Amino acid sequence: MGELIDRNKHEMGLYALLFLFALGVYISGLFPETTVDSAKYAAVSRAIYESGDFIHLKIHGDPYLQKPPLLFWLGAIFFKLFGVSIVVFKIPTLLFTFLGIYATYRLGCLVYGKNTGLIAAVIYAASEALFLYNMDVHTDALLTANIIFGTWQLAEYLDKRKGLNFILGFVGIGLAMISKGLIGLFVPVIAIGGYLLVKKDFRTIFSIRWLAGLFILLLILYPTLKGLYDQFGINGLKFYFWSNNIDRIRGEYSHFKHDYFFSFHTLAYLFLPWSLYAYTAFVKDAREWYSNHFIIKNKKVAYGYSVTIVLMFLVCISSQQSPHYLLPAIPFIAIITAKCIYDVSSKSLYPRTYKWMLIFRTVIVILTWPVALITMLYFFPTRNILLWLPVLLLFFLQIYSYAKLKTRLQKLVIPPLISILLLSFVSNTVYMPSAIQYHGPIQACYLYNKLASGNAKLYTYDYGQFETYFYPKKVSQFIHNKKELRDILSKGTPFWLITTLKGYREIETIHGKSIVKQHVLPYKKLTNVSLKFLNPKTRKETLKDIYLLKIQ
Repeated sequence: MGELIDRNKHEMGLYALLFLFALGVYISGLFPETTVDSAKYAAVSRAIYESGDFIHLKIHGDPYLQKPPLLFWLGAIFFKLFGVSIVVFKIPTLLFTFLGIYATYRLGCLVYGKNTGLIAAVIYAASEALFLYNMDVHTDALLTANIIFGTWQLAEYLDKRKGLNFILGFVGIGLAMISKGLIGLFVPVIAIGGYLLVKKDFRTIFSIRWLAGLFILLLILYPTLKGLYDQFGINGLKFYFWSNNIDRIRGEYSHFKHDYFFSFHTLAYLFLPWSLYAYTAFVKDAREWYSNHFIIKNKKVAYGYSVTIVLMFLVCISSQQSPHYLLPAIPFIAIITAKCIYDVSSKSLYPRTYKWMLIFRTVIVILTWPVALITMLYFFPTRNILLWLPVLLLFFLQIYSYAKLKTRLQKLVIPPLISILLLSFVSNTVYMPSAIQYHGPIQACYLYNKLASGNAKLYTYDYGQFETYFYPKKVSQFIHNKKELRDILSKGTPFWLITTLKGYREIETIHGKSIVKQHVLPYKKLTNVSLKFLNPKTRKETLKDIYLLKIQ
C-alpha cells in the first residue's frame, strides 16, 4: 500500500488507533440533536413512519415539495426497525457516507493508482465536510455518496465494458436524483462527459446504449414523480426538473449579493484540514499542463477536474450560495489532492512544494488546537474526564507524529489528520451538546414530554421552525394567527403551547388567567452562531426567550 502503510508494528498500531478514533468521531456525531433543515427532514421521516405512505410526502399533514424522498424513506424505514430518535435518523446517511468513501478510493485507484486511491479515501473520510454533514444531516451527504458511487461505476464501465458496472452506475445516479434532484444527474454527466471529451471519444458520447441508462433512471424516479404529480400536478414535476436546482441558481427563492470567490473561501474550511493542499494541487497541475502545452497524458484526470471546475464556477455565479452546494465536488477534489500528496511524497522532484505543504500542515495544526481547547476550557467548560482523555490521547499522538514519523507521506498526512479528529470530536461532544441547551424549542419539547399527560395537545405559535414536529411525543399543531389563537383559548380545553415573548404577551392580553404554568427557556438559532454567543460573558445578549406554557 505504499509509504502510508508502514510495516513497523508501532506505526501499524498508530494507523489502527486513528482509524478507530475516526470511526468514533462519526459515531459521536449521531447523538447531538439537530435543528432547522435537519429537524425538518426528520419530521418528514416521522410523518412517513406514522402514516405508512411513502409516496405522498407530508409535513404536519401538509404536502411536502422541497426535497426528493430518499432521505425520508431511509429515515422512516430505520424508524420502523429501531424506533424513532435522532440517532436512528442519522444512521442511513452515515452508512451511505461509508459507501462514498469506498467509491472515492476505487475511483482514485482507477484514475491514478492504488496508493493515490488510498490517500484520497483517507483525506476524504477525515474532512470537515463529512464530519459536519453526518452530524447535521442534509440531503447533500446522501447526494454526494451516490454521485461518487455512480461516477465510479460508470468509469469502471468505460474502462472494462462490463454490464454490471453500467447498471450500478445508473442506479447510483438514480439514487442521487431522488436525494436532491437533477444535480444528481448533472455532476456524473459532467465527470463522464469531461473524460470522453478530453479523450475525443465521440462515438461513446453519442452511443445509443445510454438510453438503457435512462430507462433505469425512470424506474427509480417513478415513485418520486408519482407522488409529486398526485399532490402538486404539473407544478410538482416542474419544481423537480427545473425550480429545485435551476431557479435556486437564478435566485428565484432568495437572492444574495454575488460572491464570485465563494467557492474558494468556502472550500478553505469545508475541506479542512486539506484545503491548502488542494489549492497546492490545483496550482501544481496547472503549471504542469502549461509546461506540456496542455497536452494531458492521463485523460482520466478529467473525471475530477471537470466536476471541480464546473461546479465551483456555478456556485460562484449562483444567486443563491450555500456551503453544502460544494459538497458533491469534495470527493473529486480529494482525489486530485491525493495525487499531489503522493507525487510530492514519493518523488524528489518537488522540494519547494513539499516545504510549502509542511508549512501549510503546521499552520492548520497550530490553529486547530487553540480552537478546540478554548471551546472546552472557556466557551463551554467541561470537567468530564471521558471527554478529556481522548483529547489527551490525541495530544500525545500529535507530538508523536512530529517527533517519530519519518516518511514524507506520513509527515504530510498524519499531523493534520489528528488535528481534524480533535476538532470534530470536540464539536460533536462538547460544542453541539452545550449549544443545543440554548435552543429553547427543543428543550421545550423535552420538557413537554416529561410534564404533559399522554393525551395533552401541544401547539406552536409565532415560531416557524420544525423541531416541534419531531421531538415531542405528540407532534405540535401550528396556530397561524391571532384569531385562531383566540378561538383555541376560548374553547377552555387544556393544552400546552410553545411560543415567543410576543406570543406570550398576546395570550396575556387575550386571557392571561388561562396560563397555569410557564417555563422560560433561552433561544439561539444555531445556524448563525457568533463570537458573541460563544463568549460566556456576552452570550446572554444574543439570546431570546422561548416559552412553554400550560394553558387551562
